[in-house]
Amino acid sequence: MLRLLRYICAVLFGGDTCVRCGGASFAQPLCSACLRLFARSWPPLAGAAVSRCRVCGKVLLSEIGICSVCRAAPVLRSTDGVFSLHAYRLWKKSLLFAWKMEDRRTMSPVFARMCADALRQLDSLIGPDVPLVPVPPRPGKIRARGWDPVDELCRLLRRRHRRAVLPLLERRSRLEQKTLGRARRLDVTERAFALRSPRRLRRLCPVPPRAVVLVDDVMTTGATIEACASQLKRFGVEKVYALTLFAVD
Repeated sequence: MLRLLRYICAVLFGGDTCVRCGGASFAQPLCSACLRLFARSWPPLAGAAVSRCRVCGKVLLSEIGICSVCRAAPVLRSTDGVFSLHAYRLWKKSLLFAWKMEDRRTMSPVFARMCADALRQLDSLIGPDVPLVPVPPRPGKIRARGWDPVDELCRLLRRRHRRAVLPLLERRSRLEQKTLGRARRLDVTERAFALRSPRRLRRLCPVPPRAVVLVDDVMTTGATIEACASQLKRFGVEKVYALTLFAVD
């Protein structure tokens, strides 16, 4: 209903405002010019064009292969690689807020297409057709709000881009991690995720895949990705990678 009302208002009153340039953007949070720029501006994930941290995947400012955070206080121990498309800063924070909190779901196909392009880049690095595992939402979130961004992203990747999706994980905690500090987030998140029931796992995936790609919207401390990767390794997955739309510097 909210999407329909927003679309009608966009038609009648000339559109929304672009979160990047402030111009008219019709029913999107980005105008057409900024949308094109956003879709092609993320640094390459594979190859030597841009140096990325070997642990968390963030773009490096120096020649050292591991960023200062991962050297000083590593979080990602079970994760074999993280790849993020954009840094979570400036107007991109407003873009993510518009998508997640204001239900601006017109961005969902855009994000899905960007992820599909990124996964094609990564096929040569991690192997072709590696199945995707969505980071699960808090219990009851989809029922309460009608949708979950990561769930929608993975459904679009499955339907439009022919990527296999395996919902192997469930989330037990209802606590919102964004309200927590770093130390508390690490402690709570470790216990927040678990494998689905053995019966459900047998139906979804009788034999653990060799590798999977976790999909999430934003990586903050890496605690969520690490907790999920740890559970997947327990299941028997050999390599766990992660793909996120944004990463907090």
